[in-house]
Amino acid sequence: MIKILLITQSKLTGLNYHRQLVPHDNLLRNYPNDYDVTLCVDIDKLPDEEIKKHQIVTFLRLVHEKFRSEEIIKRCQALGCKVIIDIDDYWFLHPTHELYHTYQKHKVAEQTISGLRIADCITTTTEHFAKKIMEQNKNVLVLQNSIEPTEPQYQHKPTESERIRFGWIGGVYHAPDIRLMYNGFKEVWKGCRSDKFQLCLGGYGNNPSYNFLEKVFTDNYKYPKDFGNNYQKYLAKQTPEGNEIADKQPYKRLWAKEVNKYCEMYNEIDVALVPLNVNGFNSYKSQIKIIEAGWFKKAAIVSNVLPYNIDCNKHNSILITPDKRGAGWGVSIKSLLHNPERIKEYAEALHQTVLARYLMDDVNKIRHQLYQRICE
Repeated sequence: MIKILLITQSKLTGLNYHRQLVPHDNLLRNYPNDYDVTLCVDIDKLPDEEIKKHQIVTFLRLVHEKFRSEEIIKRCQALGCKVIIDIDDYWFLHPTHELYHTYQKHKVAEQTISGLRIADCITTTTEHFAKKIMEQNKNVLVLQNSIEPTEPQYQHKPTESERIRFGWIGGVYHAPDIRLMYNGFKEVWKGCRSDKFQLCLGGYGNNPSYNFLEKVFTDNYKYPKDFGNNYQKYLAKQTPEGNEIADKQPYKRLWAKEVNKYCEMYNEIDVALVPLNVNGFNSYKSQIKIIEAGWFKKAAIVSNVLPYNIDCNKHNSILITPDKRGAGWGVSIKSLLHNPERIKEYAEALHQTVLARYLMDDVNKIRHQLYQRICE
């Protein structure tokens, strides 16, 4: 039996949920006699004798934030362990990223690279990113983000609505991407009946980042003029309480949920909006938003850029060519409002793409082979 030590965070995050906890729960279920998995939040507190009990030690992204990555990795290797680093984001942030200056100050890129270079193996999300990682370490394996159908949040429980609902679902660091849709949203507000559509901002929380995004979705609350006093009061209260009032409005907040529940928001939309700016950092991201939308049988309007065009094409999505003015988003939303039958066609095609490539059972066959091979 192979003993695996997962170095993780005590807090549940999107990173350890998708890249450590769910994959290894699945691994234990599918190969119960082959693995034993232990979680650890601070490897410095483990004595050598405890670390030596494990054949594999895995880390996420950055091994240590105070230039101790090489020291920690070499300690594990000296104790007979194989060290795997899983990484899903490029270590050089784009200057528009909110964490850019923090990364610069703490030299996160340099610290990340120092760990990647000496690890026994690196796992990541896409072939495109794997090629970049190979500049630091040739031993790279792609383990895509994938769907575990037994997870409660991945259950199909679509809600009904008389409106066609277009939703963006994501985290706080996407303001530059959301800006791409601003002119498109204005076009929809001005040119479409407000009783026919609903724009949904998923992951909403009362903070400056999401309040800015809300202004993009509503053109600074200018449209439509018939929000009504009650709805304006609801928005001003900044609480999910009474959120049912939003069901019959052309704009709706989908309030933030815990990491292991956030995908439930896909049950409240019909079309996923997936914008992304073109830059070196974004191209190495994973296509998890496409995987989630496809699993839930949602049509997608998506930027025609890496990583999304790994899976998206004219048969399963509406592709938006990058444009500084955001042209195309409004036209595409209106096209689906006028031809709603196309939503089901795109949704089914994208669902089949996900079923063929991104189920956890299939991805974990590759993980299983890796673990067996690295411990030979």
